[in-house]
Amino acid sequence: MPFGVMGNRKNLVHRILTPRLLRRNEEKYRETEALVKKYKQQKECDVGKPFADDSPRKEDEEGTGEQIQHSVRVFCEQTTFHGVNMIFTTALYWVRLLWIIVSFACIGLCLYSFSHIKAKYDRREKIVNVELQFESAPFPAITVCNLNPFKNHLARSVPEISETLDAFHQAVVYSNDATMDELNGRGKRSLNDGPSFKYLQYEPVYSDCLCVAEKQECIAQTTIPKSLENACICNYDRQDGSAWPCYSAQTWEKSICPECNDIGFCNVPNTTGNGNIPCYCQLAMGYCVFMPESRVRRVWEFQGNKIPEKGSPLRREYLEQLTQLGYGNMTDQVAITTQAKEKMILKMSGLHPQRRAALGYGKSELIKMCSFDGQQCNIETEFKLFIDSSFGNCYTFNFDPKKNLTSSRAGPSYGLRLMLFVNTSDYLPTTEATGVRLAIHDKTECPFPDTFGYSAPVGAISSFGISLRKVNRLPDGNCYNEDRPPHNYIYKEYKYEPEGCLRTCYQRRIILRCGCADPRFPNPWRRSPWCDSKNSTILTCLTVEGAKLSSSFKHQCKCSHPCQQDQYTTTYSAAKWPSGSTQAHCDNQSKDCNRYLREHAAMIEIYYEQMSFEVLRESESYSWFNLMADMGGQAGLFLGASIMSVIEFLFFAVRTLGIACKSRRWKQKNELLRAEELNDAEKGTSTNNNA
Repeated sequence: MPFGVMGNRKNLVHRILTPRLLRRNEEKYRETEALVKKYKQQKECDVGKPFADDSPRKEDEEGTGEQIQHSVRVFCEQTTFHGVNMIFTTALYWVRLLWIIVSFACIGLCLYSFSHIKAKYDRREKIVNVELQFESAPFPAITVCNLNPFKNHLARSVPEISETLDAFHQAVVYSNDATMDELNGRGKRSLNDGPSFKYLQYEPVYSDCLCVAEKQECIAQTTIPKSLENACICNYDRQDGSAWPCYSAQTWEKSICPECNDIGFCNVPNTTGNGNIPCYCQLAMGYCVFMPESRVRRVWEFQGNKIPEKGSPLRREYLEQLTQLGYGNMTDQVAITTQAKEKMILKMSGLHPQRRAALGYGKSELIKMCSFDGQQCNIETEFKLFIDSSFGNCYTFNFDPKKNLTSSRAGPSYGLRLMLFVNTSDYLPTTEATGVRLAIHDKTECPFPDTFGYSAPVGAISSFGISLRKVNRLPDGNCYNEDRPPHNYIYKEYKYEPEGCLRTCYQRRIILRCGCADPRFPNPWRRSPWCDSKNSTILTCLTVEGAKLSSSFKHQCKCSHPCQQDQYTTTYSAAKWPSGSTQAHCDNQSKDCNRYLREHAAMIEIYYEQMSFEVLRESESYSWFNLMADMGGQAGLFLGASIMSVIEFLFFAVRTLGIACKSRRWKQKNELLRAEELNDAEKGTSTNNNA
């Protein structure tokens, strides 16, 4: 191979591999020597000039850009960002272009990996550590209720409840004998309610009657007459449900009475009084009865067991009345019962709490026997009344947060054992099951038996084995971490719970949209009145707004779990009770006491299955330090960068900014010097002209 070709190849390899920085240092050294010589020559020439001329002017102005370029070049050549220094240290343009492409590709890949790392950090994934602690767990609070919220004979004394139960009876009777043609053809017809009293005892009703020719009075029947002309009008007592006395409809007359009382009787027309009240007057007996509605009720609708036959003139009005009661086009008895229960709960909630408590079951009526940890309980002092909107009077065991009750051992004998008497003979017709309802909760939590409760039947011993799980969530903003509930929380006596938050959200929406508070839940705003359960417009608003909120709870109600929570898991088992060998005792001295208890009583057991409990602790799966470490690893992989590289860049930015600021300051100073020179020159010119 020729020597010249070999020499050229060596020079090419030398130019590629030899860092350009060394060559630039040699060139800078030569430039520095030339500047030193030039500076010495300039000093020799400027010995006789004034001192003011020594300040940098044009040289500094022209050198600012060069200084910044020089600073950028030095940073790029010395930085630890590997791709950047390779761009500025090579002399070949195609090699420089290659390094530019590689550098931008690595920067793109680095940013792409950063996005994945940030997305992983934003997911806020957690690690749950489970600890098993072998010690006695505190016993929870137990709230027990009768599945029947109110006694039937007492609830009937409330007009609103009595009307609701009568309408329910009419709907159930119709559902047993309905046809699809009638369902499709039924429409709604509005009736204008006449003046009424809130607590009316007597009202006129139509009834089929058995009349004797010699007597004017007739005996009421629950059967259906052929027509209203063949029926009787009776005085119906709302308290005891009796219809007496009855007289033929031909002997009654619609009239206007001057005065009526809330018992239901009125003064006859053309006597004392200033009222103008519609009434029915008995012509033969000479007395009048207040007419509460524009339509007189029919006994066969709310007490009978059949509906009018097809072709009867009474069938059409029977269906119209059923539609007005809110059971139009309903033949499923489960749906009818559910709707009737909702109506009854809403109307009962409108009563004063003490009035509702009087209609329910007393403590000694419901709880007959009690033992805890093998010892007899004091029923009077260890149970506290809790009035629930759905189940009436409930009673809570272990309600005092200051007392710490614990079981000495695991098993049914060392937990809470209760015998509860429910008296199924006085159940409401809307109560579908016989038994009790119980809720297991923390002592500081509000019991919600309708949402988190368990049912236990009569005639059985129901065993509920419980296990405690303490949950400690990470306080990262996704859980409620305050000791006190929020200021607008409606259950202010209890600690915060998600269910209470949802009900608070519902109550606020009802107050905002309907202008009143739902009586089933506490009212946090005293200025807002309770909703009137008799007002059909209000009832429609409650139904519509409740349905709207149910479909958008997630967006309108921001409810989270508490950061610290005690959860109780339950296992259930049951056995027939009482056994044939048990010598049970009954209050009514029944001959077959065991059979009586199977029909009207229930035995429940709540106990710990094991003397240990779980503690769940949340911790960060991917913390801020993990984020920085992964980003640093990706930056080092693709760019060769580190924290020191970032600090280098910051120093470079500060240095460049200092150069720019210094140049601006010298520029302002030079402008001032030029202005002074111009002034001196003008003064010298004027002096010469005067001379």
